[in-house]
This record gives sequence, C-alpha cells and structure tokens, in this order.
Amino acid sequence: MPDADTLFREALPLADKIAGGYANIPGMTVDDVRAVAHAALHRAALAFDPARGAFEAYAARAIRNALNSLHQKGVRHARQHLPEADLALAAFTTTGSTAPSQQLPDEFQDVLSQVRSQESRRVLENLLATLPARTQQILALVAEGHSYAEIGERLGVSKQAVHKAAAAALGSLHEQLAAQGFGGLDTQGFLRTATR
Repeated sequence: MPDADTLFREALPLADKIAGGYANIPGMTVDDVRAVAHAALHRAALAFDPARGAFEAYAARAIRNALNSLHQKGVRHARQHLPEADLALAAFTTTGSTAPSQQLPDEFQDVLSQVRSQESRRVLENLLATLPARTQQILALVAEGHSYAEIGERLGVSKQAVHKAAAAALGSLHEQLAAQGFGGLDTQGFLRTATR
C-alpha cells in the first residue's frame, strides 16, 4: 500500500477538481478553497485505512465534507456581517414600505443548494456521457416518464430489452458514483456522500 505522501500526491488532481465546484464561497478566493481541499486530502491520506475501500472515494468524501463546512461557515459569516447599509435596507423593507430593491434576489439565499445542484448535475452528466448513445436515449426517455413498453415501441425493441439496458446502465452509474464517494441521490435530487 502506498504511504500517505504518495496517496496525497496522486489524489491532488481530484482535490483540485472538487475544489473547482466550490469557487463561489463568500469571502473565499479560489486559492483559499483549494488550500482547504488540500488540507482535507492530507488528513484523509494520514487517516486512511485500506479496509475502508478505495482511497479516492474516501478522500472525495473527506474533501467534500470539509468544503461543505467551509461553505456553510462562509454563508453564515456573510449573513451576520452584512454592511450597515444592507441592515438599514432590511429595516426599511420590514416596516411595510416598498423599496425598489425589494425585488432583488438575496445573493446568499440557498447558495449551498446551488453548489450541490451544480456539482450533482456535473457529476451525473459526466457519467451519463460515458454510456453508449442508445443507452443515454433510453435513460432520457425513462426520465421523461415513458414506460418500458412505450420506449421499446419507439425504439423497435421489446420492453424487456429496454428494462435490461436501463437496469444495467443504472447499476453501472451507481457503481461509478460509489467509486467517486457518492451514495446515490437524496430526496432533493442531490448526490449524497456515501457513509460507511
């Protein structure tokens, strides 16, 4: 088994890739986010036990957990330390008056959900792109709500063939997600970190 330094060096591209999805943390530069990802990777390399499975999946979970914590702290800090002008505006808008800026969206509202949604979409799109075009077409039709029989009729194959292709593709996607440290989708449609 490689030592911690080797594990760390070999997984640096993974850390940088994950950090790239967290570039919009309030008050943090890209270099700050990358440094947190590298620190989480280093801790993961030191604590890794081969009995836990592949290092990449373990490291990916550790990095995402650290960056999610950093993101939550950044959002809380930004909300607690709004400039005084924003506080005055908030007081103005809560008194029943209507200011033109009331219609502007809160830039910090649900930022974590946006980041998780973007990451989930990016990961799933990358994995789907690895599937054959026919399989992608089948999964797209399933996602639209078509039955296996309808898809089979449209593609000129039996519904059993469609079911077999869809089940194999979903099984493959699940395995690939697990290899990247994900345990499937949560109830909001976000990829969830696998737990052991």
